[in-house]
Amino acid sequence: MRTNNKIFLMIFNLFILLAQGQNARKIHQGESYGKIAGLFDSYSENDMRALVFVQMYIDKAKRERNYQKLIRGYEEAIYYNKTIATKLLYADSTILTAQQHKDYDQIARAYLGKGIIYFYNRRQYKPALDLYLIAYNNSNKSTDEYLKNKIVYHLGTVESYLGDYKEAASHFEKSAAYYEKSMLKNNHPNIILNNKLGYFNSLYRLSTCYKNLRLYSKEDSLIQIGLAKLHDTKELTLEYGYFQKGKGVQLLRQHRLDESLKHLQIADEILTDKEDYASLTTVYFYLGKLFLEKPDRARALLYLRKVDSMVNKYYFITPEIRSAYEHLINDAKKNGDREKQLYYTDQLLKVDSVISADFVLLASKIHSEYDRKSLVEDKNRLEKEKHRGLVITCLFIGTTVVTSFLLVRSRRKAKQLDLKYREILKNYKNPPRAEPKPENSTVPSADKKLYTEEMILTVKEKLKEFEAEKMFLNKNLTLTIVAKMLGTNRNLLSYVLNDHLQTNFTMYLKQLRIGYITSMLIENSRYLNYTVDTLADACGMANRKIFAAHFTEVIGMKPSEFIRRRKEEMNKS
Repeated sequence: MRTNNKIFLMIFNLFILLAQGQNARKIHQGESYGKIAGLFDSYSENDMRALVFVQMYIDKAKRERNYQKLIRGYEEAIYYNKTIATKLLYADSTILTAQQHKDYDQIARAYLGKGIIYFYNRRQYKPALDLYLIAYNNSNKSTDEYLKNKIVYHLGTVESYLGDYKEAASHFEKSAAYYEKSMLKNNHPNIILNNKLGYFNSLYRLSTCYKNLRLYSKEDSLIQIGLAKLHDTKELTLEYGYFQKGKGVQLLRQHRLDESLKHLQIADEILTDKEDYASLTTVYFYLGKLFLEKPDRARALLYLRKVDSMVNKYYFITPEIRSAYEHLINDAKKNGDREKQLYYTDQLLKVDSVISADFVLLASKIHSEYDRKSLVEDKNRLEKEKHRGLVITCLFIGTTVVTSFLLVRSRRKAKQLDLKYREILKNYKNPPRAEPKPENSTVPSADKKLYTEEMILTVKEKLKEFEAEKMFLNKNLTLTIVAKMLGTNRNLLSYVLNDHLQTNFTMYLKQLRIGYITSMLIENSRYLNYTVDTLADACGMANRKIFAAHFTEVIGMKPSEFIRRRKEEMNKS
């Protein structure tokens, strides 16, 4: 019922949203581009509620055949869409529209936009580089210097990630020079801010290239410039966090651990607040390395495990953080934790496969304590040990459970049999009868009226004599034979047994014989040494199988169990 209600509410809400969208389109159909843009500008990135207004913008541009506004609409759709696949569809629409109108500025912007999706959203660096190069080639025909340098910056970013630091540095040097000059011009505040962002990001990434090229004095100079210029700014907090991270890494390399820690912690706080998880992963890695040097194993492992958590959650992998897994493997090996050793070995193999695919230039340069062959061998060995351990554990647990179950069941059964035995001893002179199942009387209803009270009493007296003289011990007795022995007929005997003694002939005979042999087993110790065949013969039964079945049915325990308990009791006395 609840599920049906939820489905109904979902459908109802969907209709409401569709209705609102239709109403919004009707209400704002004649609005200007600026007013429609004002409707979605207040929404944050990936907030799909803005898309109803973005679609209005696109529809208006299509109606008016305004391709520049149409491209702007597609770009807004990329910004507000949550799914990567949909972002790429709009990116393709942007490229197609720009190509149809042979607008090289827009073509360059469109390819750059698609490359950014591959780089930041899909983490696919090679396709991103290919798209950036197409954008760069188209920008050669452009006079928009800001666009050209934006493409140059993104080219440097992807080349830096792929390990071509020298080429990347040349791109960042060019973009940094352009943005530094442009941000000093008297422009609109938004343009000035964009140029500042371009400058400080170019400067930071250039410092990273210098670090990887081991040009440490140049790196130090750029970090100092960044920290000095951003110290009092509230606009570029994220960029300030980048330079704090760079300074922390630099000081760690110089083994100035306490100073390094301060800068890395500031970076941690800023990057966490700004949700820059890619950079934050790197900060966690260096904090882990720092505490390994202190040494503070517990805190080091805390941060190195955070690296693994971020890799799993955001799939951010670079050669820079690779050694985190080597440290985690070594720690697990040192502490004999095979489960963790196997897990981190498997993780390192995955990291190496990504590095081999995406970072070809760096893959051969990485100093690795573990090569792929040894990692695979370790993984296979650990998996076999884990499997063997699981089998042994399962066998041990299974054996323990089965043994415990059998022991508990045996004790419970022994207790039940003991209680049953005590009950039998208490009532052996009047053996308990199993629940009778009277046969249908063979006497027709009309004939029953012919039997007088005197006739019934006579049969009952005869049955008492039959029991007292133990005539039931004779073999091969049938209802007809016993009726003749009692001087009556089978119909009358059957009627008395069924209607007056509430039993049938078979049960009556069975109870007499088992009652007799039980009494003998209790009163005469010689009977305890008889075989089951002898006991069956002694009470008039055809064979041991029938005797054992009847004894168990009437008494509630097997003959062998009863005899064993009787012997145990007599030995005690």
